[in-house]
This record gives sequence, C-alpha cells and structure tokens, in this order.
Amino acid sequence: MYTVFFIARRIRKANEKAFTTLAQRIGTLSVALGLAILLVAFLVINGFQKNVEKKLTSFQGQYQIFKYSLSKSMEEPPISANKIQGIQEAFSDHIKSIQAFIHKTVLVQTKEALEGIVLKGVEVQAGPSPFTHYLVAGNLMAPGQTKYNHEIVLSTTTAAKLNVQIGDQVTICILQETPRYRKLKVVGLYTTHLEELDEKIALCDIRLLQHLNNWPDNLVGGYDIFLKESHYDISLKDKFLDWLGYDLDVRHIEQAYPAIFDWLAMMKKDVLIYLILILLVANSNIISIVLIQIMERTNMIGLLKTMGATDSLIYRILLWNNIYLILKGMWWGNLIGIGLAFLQYHFKLLQLDPTYYYIDYIPIAWDYKTIVVINLLLFILVSVVLLVAISIIAKVKPIKSIQLR
Repeated sequence: MYTVFFIARRIRKANEKAFTTLAQRIGTLSVALGLAILLVAFLVINGFQKNVEKKLTSFQGQYQIFKYSLSKSMEEPPISANKIQGIQEAFSDHIKSIQAFIHKTVLVQTKEALEGIVLKGVEVQAGPSPFTHYLVAGNLMAPGQTKYNHEIVLSTTTAAKLNVQIGDQVTICILQETPRYRKLKVVGLYTTHLEELDEKIALCDIRLLQHLNNWPDNLVGGYDIFLKESHYDISLKDKFLDWLGYDLDVRHIEQAYPAIFDWLAMMKKDVLIYLILILLVANSNIISIVLIQIMERTNMIGLLKTMGATDSLIYRILLWNNIYLILKGMWWGNLIGIGLAFLQYHFKLLQLDPTYYYIDYIPIAWDYKTIVVINLLLFILVSVVLLVAISIIAKVKPIKSIQLR
C-alpha cells in the first residue's frame, strides 16, 4: 500500500510544465465548480420553497377543513365546531394548532375608489402571530371585549388602490338581497409579494363575519390546521378524512395555490437538468484526465509491468491519484458553494423582482442532509466513471509501451 501512495504522489508532483499537470488542474476545477453550482442551486430552491410555504402558512394552515360542497364560491357553507372536536388530541403528534376562519366576498369603498376583495375572518389573538412578520405598517386586530372588532388589515396593493393609510376608515358592502354596510378602521398593512394574497385577501375579526352571516358563535366556514414542521406526513389528508365525518372535506395548501407550487416544481426540474449537465461535464473531464495520464505514463506503466507489477497495482496507483484530485475538487467546491450561500443568507447581496419571484432577494435555506447527499452523489458517480476509465490500463502491452521509437 505504501508503494501505491508513493508512486501516486510522485505522479501528482510532476513537472509544472507537463500537460498532465494542466489537465489535473482543469479536472479539479470542473469538480469544484460543478459541486459549488449544485450546492447553491439546491439551497436556493429550498429557500424559495420554504419562503413561499412560510408566507402561505401565515395565512392558512397546511390543511384546511371545510364542508363538502360542489360550489366554487370563496364563501364556505357553515360547519359546527362540534364536527372537529377532539381532532387535535387524536393527531397530537402532527397538529400544532387549529384556527377557525370564515371567507366573505365584499366590496371595499372609500370616497375615491371601490375594490372587490375577500375578507378572511380569523380569531383575534392576544399573543404574537406568524403573520406579523409580513406587516409593513400598523398591527393586527387588537383583542377586545366588544361583540366584534371594527378593524381590518389590508395589503399594501389594496391600500394603494383605495388610497388609504393606517388610521383611515373604509366601508365594506355585503352584496345580499338587502346590502349591508360596515365601517372598519385600517389598523395594518401587509405585503407578501404573492399576487394570490396581496390582490385578494384582507383580514378581519371572525366575529364580524359571523354577525354579518347571522351565524351563532359555534358556526364557522372552516378550520386551518397548522402542523408541527418535523411531523409532516404525506398521508395525513387520508387520515383526516377517515377521522372526520362524511360531509367534511380536507384540502392541502398545494391544492389551494396550484400555480405557485407548479412554479416551484418547474424550478426543481430545471435544477435536475443542470445537475445532469454538470455531472456529464465533470465525468468527461475525469475521463480525459485518466486518458492523458495513461498516454503520458505509458512507458512507466510498461516498465512497471516488466518489473513484475500487476494490473491491480497499477490500477490502484491511478485510482488513488485521481481520487485525491476528486476529493480536492470537492473540498474547494464545498468551500465556494457554502461560502457564497453564507454571504447571500446573511447579507442578501443578490436582489430579485418580487413581481416575478414572490420575494425581493435570492433566498437560502440550509439543509445539511441535501449538502451531504449532493456530495455523496457526485463522489459516487464520478468514482464509478473513474473506475471504468482506469480499466483501460489492462490493455497496455509492456513490450509495446517501452520499445524505442
């Protein structure tokens, strides 16, 4: 084994002007850049997915329970709180919290403008809410002792159309046989850069919509189910349906916003294409390096065989030499890729147009399992190609390789 390492090290310390040295550097660089690009690409994709999911789950849970209906209206038929009583205890390993909601289509008007939106009535909480992160001005509805809260939270998009600010009053109109009006005070403005939310949704007290619908306190439009992040189960929907009554339905958040998740899936496909191309380039460079080494070391291989060296010995010499180059390239690739991701994560150097990307900077989400898997995948694939390429040494004939020309 010492002989193998000794000869492999001498090959790596070849003349700096030798073509083999240049080829080795190019191979190492290709592995490093390929790995760095893969790491950054996957961390960015994870960042987009987690950022978008975080925004969506600030408005609604990963799952929604509502009464089964063939209607496509945003307004749900009422369900009783008794229908889901005990579900959190039954799925305590998965469910973090449950929140009731009601959707109501209304017209919001001011002296200058009129806009149609969907009011989402939620339970007013005294403690902090995940949605607070997306408030750009003001606060959420304040808990009070009155029958219902006369406050509303608008998106900055809707507020700009209505030309209102924090503290202004707006009038909502419920389109019924006899239209009903309520004056609400704008107490908060939010921005998520998600058109499906910013263009349509406003928040208010759920008790207000119960009053406007003439519903008692125990009737709501549905329930948001917020999951514990580490306990997600793809089969949860079927488990919920089995537990609930026949007249209730369950919808995953991907079903509520298919366009957004289709966009994320398309980005993942693009990354997989880049992965294949990068692996092809890296593998072709490794093959080229091995062939160049064999051509330049033909005399050495022939001489070693003449002195009694087996194909296995020569095979291991070339293998260890190129494994060293691969590991060196992967070291630099991890350093470059993780380093660039670290800078973007903390300083947000690269900005985006939120109109197209739902966020104003390139997001990074750290996933150490993904980093390890990418490293292992690249090492295994390149090593397999390396083993196949080195097998060509079995065809080298000692007499032909050392004969004088």
